[in-house]
Amino acid sequence: MENQDKYNAFSLLQFIWKWRNWLLLVCVAAFVVSALCSFLVRPRFKSTALIYAPRTSSVSKILLNEQNYNERLEIKALATMDETEQMLPFLNAVAIKDSLIHKYDLATYYDIDLSKKGGQTKLYKTIANNMTIKRTEYGAISVSVSDWDPQRAYEMTLDVVRWLDTIKNAIEYERALAAYTILESQLDSIEREIESVNDSIQKLMSHGVFDVKLQSERLTQQYAIAVAQGNVAAMQRIQKEQDTIAKYGAKLTSYQDLEYNFSKYHSLCKQKMMDAKMDMTTIMPVKFIIDKPFPADKKYYPKKSIIVVVSTLCAFVLTLIVLLFIERIENQPDRKNKASIRQNQ
Repeated sequence: MENQDKYNAFSLLQFIWKWRNWLLLVCVAAFVVSALCSFLVRPRFKSTALIYAPRTSSVSKILLNEQNYNERLEIKALATMDETEQMLPFLNAVAIKDSLIHKYDLATYYDIDLSKKGGQTKLYKTIANNMTIKRTEYGAISVSVSDWDPQRAYEMTLDVVRWLDTIKNAIEYERALAAYTILESQLDSIEREIESVNDSIQKLMSHGVFDVKLQSERLTQQYAIAVAQGNVAAMQRIQKEQDTIAKYGAKLTSYQDLEYNFSKYHSLCKQKMMDAKMDMTTIMPVKFIIDKPFPADKKYYPKKSIIVVVSTLCAFVLTLIVLLFIERIENQPDRKNKASIRQNQ
């Protein structure tokens, strides 16, 4: 088997040497053509920004979280992998692409007729092909934009990173506004409930019942003294007051407990409402910029040397396969027999 492999390799070298002129001619032609084509390809430049997502962009959680301290909710805390993944759809949002289209008139710049069928889809696809957004192995997000103009690539990258704040803050504003509206409505409802309970408490107090426990203890002591003194009138008066407490005391206690719970809920709603208002009216950056983009001073595409080498190598291999195929056909037994017959005739 080893000898056969050596024989096959040697035969291949012999075959290449036999057709060396053709192979050399094709390789030189491929080299020249690919070199010329590489110079005709319009160079592209790329600008890249590296950003990290924060753990949270909620102002209320960052600034008003002293009672339940959590180091992950600090203003400098970086996001986890899951939160970084959640950031990617914001960067790929259509709103950012629309902003780029409007600012740089990309339809005209890329020579795309939006009036034709599929024009809008083609424009979005072109932008997507020129923009790369991906998560790095260390949990950061890389934002890259390529263009024929290095300054334009730099400005578009900067805009994508900048508009991330606008898009995400706009979405969070809508949620905070919805939460604020809900809490405001709930606060009005609980205030009406508290007012109704207070009215009921006032009516019960008009019967002379204020503090059931304290009044019961005091009347019990006075009743014992009246019994010891044999004061019947005092005993009857105290008994009447005790009957009043027995009649209204349970209701008063129930309403007072209800008023206490409503007050706690009112305070909680008020606090959450203020948190929502802070999130709604305050704009916070939603990313940490690690590496800022800059205008590239060197093209990233095309790589002329790679184009020339790959093209020349492909031309060599393809030509070699074609020559092998031609020689195999010529060396078939039928062709040899026919050739010998013709020579004998």
